Amino acid sequence: MEIKYSEKSIKQITKIHKGDKKIAEKTLKTIEAYAKNPSGNFDIKVLKGKYGNFKRLRVGDFRVIFQEDKTDMLIYEIKHRKEAYND
Repeated sequence: MEIKYSEKSIKQITKIHKGDKKIAEKTLKTIEAYAKNPSGNFDIKVLKGKYGNFKRLRVGDFRVIFQEDKTDMLIYEIKHRKEAYND
């Protein structure tokens, strides 16, 4: 599965990287691992409401909000859990 990042998610992971490089690297590695093996052991939930057709991947205190089909994984946002659903 090919990973595609939105401009918003690139800005967010860059901001996270400036604050804590280890968390940013862990987040990116988890995204890559999920893209390689979506049936693996990941904390994934299908979202409801305004994020109706999105999924959420939990990486520690951070949430990766994304869409996927058979060939692509579009990363929409990467946020701390306190901020992830407030937009």
